[in-house]
Amino acid sequence: MLITDYIAVGGIGATFVNVALAGLLAIAAMRIAKHEPSGLAIATLGVVVAMAFFGKNPANMLPIIFGGWLYSKFTGTPHRSCVLPSILATCLAPVVTRFAFFYEVPMPFTFFYEMPTPAVMAIGGVLGVTLGLFIGFIMTPFAAALRKAHEGYHLYNVGFAAGVLAVGMFAVFRTLGINQYIVDNWSSGYNFELAIFSIVMSVYYIICGTLSRAKRLSVKELLRIDAEDYDYYKKYSNITYISMGILGLICVLFMFIIRGSYNGIVIGGLISTIGFGAFGKPIISSVILMSGAMLAAGASALLTGAPINHRSFLVATLFATCLAPMATRFGWKWGLVAGFVHLSLSIHVAIFHGGMNLYNNGFAGGVAAMILVPIVKFFAEEKAKRRSRV
Repeated sequence: MLITDYIAVGGIGATFVNVALAGLLAIAAMRIAKHEPSGLAIATLGVVVAMAFFGKNPANMLPIIFGGWLYSKFTGTPHRSCVLPSILATCLAPVVTRFAFFYEVPMPFTFFYEMPTPAVMAIGGVLGVTLGLFIGFIMTPFAAALRKAHEGYHLYNVGFAAGVLAVGMFAVFRTLGINQYIVDNWSSGYNFELAIFSIVMSVYYIICGTLSRAKRLSVKELLRIDAEDYDYYKKYSNITYISMGILGLICVLFMFIIRGSYNGIVIGGLISTIGFGAFGKPIISSVILMSGAMLAAGASALLTGAPINHRSFLVATLFATCLAPMATRFGWKWGLVAGFVHLSLSIHVAIFHGGMNLYNNGFAGGVAAMILVPIVKFFAEEKAKRRSRV
């Protein structure tokens, strides 16, 4: 459950092994589905690797990914068109873990507790895997339907859909007497190692993009890299890696300026930002969103006394870039507002899904977009009407 920092649980070495295995599993699923390289595929791999620092592991990912394959077979849909939503749906992997890897089944019926431990574990395992299959099976149509709620102005659409699904599951579980509790397990003491890792990773992307044979872009074009469908890789090819690397270095610079402490969740936010640098996150718009989030953190620090570099603020600021399309489409002022609202929601919405959705910021971003998009469009339409009258 959120927040379970794997670095705190198993150490930095074991965590990086888990991150690598989770990434390889995602790549294997894409290869089996014969999915072509794309901006969203790169972003999906990035977010899987990111969340493997806190909550995802191959064991609790597998049932959900397999559920996506079952959906493709059941509906006759090509697997490559639904493999990415099922991989992204592993944000609900804690649901699998909650049941499959506990020594007692969290059921209200007392006779379960009187059964031998192996039988109880078997029941829990079956229940956990079944729920994972269900999540993977339903996520493709579910996420597609909920995209209409924010009209595509939110990049972490599956995170939003998973959050809505988790709210419903959380309510059902509580009704049945199955309680979910948000945990608060953060690591500390790895600032140097994780900062160096972030810098090396970002520079690596820049080198890859620079050495590629892709068409060169000017500095202005690179900063405002854009595509109509958000898929930068489709339009710019390997040059996209330079933009991703610059985004990573900006995040590192932000952490240095704010004197933030690195941990598994922060590094997850940083890697997720880098990954979506290939899908919908231009550099300028991302900086605007982060600035808006820090305005909210600063206001909170001023009025409540909370430290401006509080770990929750840092995570929310990095993930606030999920609303970059709003700044790209509606301008920097609304981008600042979106970042402000996102941080405010992010630090408070986990209670509604009991920490079962690892993409808590994806859920918060979707809610922020649902609130802001109709308002922004209203003012934009009114402004257009006034201009037409003139």
